[in-house]
Parts: sequence; C-alpha cells; structure tokens
Amino acid sequence: MIKKPKVIAVFLAYNVANTLKKFWQTLPKKYFDECILVDDGSKDKTFEIAKSLKGITVYKNPINLGYGGNLKRALSIALTHGADIIVDIHPDNEYKPSAIFPALEKIQKEGYQFILGNRFAEKDSYRKNGMFTWKVLPIKTLNFIDGVLLGVKIHDLHQGFRVYTKNFLTKVNFIQNSDNYLFSFELIAQAVLAKIKIGEVPVETKYSGKKRGASLKNVIKYSLGTFKVLLFYFMAKAGIKNKIFIARAAR
Repeated sequence: MIKKPKVIAVFLAYNVANTLKKFWQTLPKKYFDECILVDDGSKDKTFEIAKSLKGITVYKNPINLGYGGNLKRALSIALTHGADIIVDIHPDNEYKPSAIFPALEKIQKEGYQFILGNRFAEKDSYRKNGMFTWKVLPIKTLNFIDGVLLGVKIHDLHQGFRVYTKNFLTKVNFIQNSDNYLFSFELIAQAVLAKIKIGEVPVETKYSGKKRGASLKNVIKYSLGTFKVLLFYFMAKAGIKNKIFIARAAR
C-alpha cells in the first residue's frame, strides 16, 4: 500500500488575537493531519486564544524572531512531527483558504514540490482585495525581473501563501536564510538552484487597515534585498559558495 502523505498546516502568528478565532472557524481542517501555530512573541492575547482552540498544537517564541526566523522554527517543528507536506497560511485572514485544495492537488497528482499563491491570476483582482494601487506596478515589475533572472514562469514571487514538501525542504539549507521577509525569496532561489519543481495556484486575498502592506520604505528595502539574493544565486551557479546555497546533504 502507498503511504498517505502527512499534511501539516503551520500558522505564523503575531498579534492576531482579533482574527484567530474566525480564521480557525473558516479553515477547512479536513485537509490536515495536524495544525501547528507558532506565536512570535505576540503582545496581545494570541497565545492564550490559540491554546483555547481545540485541534491546534501551540508554541510560543520567548522573543520575536521575525517573519523568517519564525517560519524557520515552524517548518522545523513540522518536519520533526513527520510532515510530508506543509501548508503555510497566515491566521490573520489575509489569504483565503480556497487555494489549499488546488495546491495539494498539484503536489499529490502532478509532482510539484513547492507551490506559491498567485494574487494576480484574475484580472484587476487587486481592486477587490484592497491592495494599495501604488503597489501593483512595483510588485508586478519586481515579479517580472526576478522571474526572468531565475528562469521561472511564476507570476507572484512575493506573496505569503506557500506549500512545501519534505523532499524540497530537506534538500536546501533554509535554516541559514534571513530572519526577515527575504527568507521567502531566498527559499525560491534555493528551490530553483536545486531544480525543484515549482508551481502556482490562484489565491484570494483581503487586505485591510495596517495589513494592506508594507510602507514604501520597506518595499524599497525588500526589493533591493532581492537583488542581493540574486547576486548570491548567480555566484552559487558559478561555483562560488554561499551559506544559503549549500545543499543540506553537502554539510
């Protein structure tokens, strides 16, 4: 008999006390064998609320590790719990769960090992999802440049819905990645270098209030950071070692 893959959902939580219960109520739990929440030192009641929700295994970082740092811990925990597939979805209701099933289908039936959401699959979807209009052109431009340089036909490289396989994560040195938001782009570059099959599925989003995205200053800082990642990527392709582009098996 073929073993059924163990699917674990990870929730990166930071000050999500106002959205966590609704998120948990609307999440299609039937797709998961286990759900893990890692609270990144929230200053509100996130941890207490998470502990009160039946069906979630809850961890709390004693200090704030940052987005990348928290994701490293969440992925590591999921792997130690025996995950074959890990679904990374935010508990702030920013990403709708409708993308989960098609993402799992692409992994289990089409052989993909890493799935990204695509916020721009539907024309002018940003008008409905609350994204700042000024952000659309810079994001699409960055997606185009990064996609061309990496040689991948992925339309939204800088969003937050991801699904990973154990096979992928055990081939790359993600623990050495940045503790900030660059973690996710570094992971994509690592996947490309490791010849991982990457796919995408449409993902619906709803931005509101402060969750409508980073400031212009942070967007510029992040964008410049992606070019630094690309520099290290091309150096690695040329045989010049870098800590984030060393395969796990080689350590």
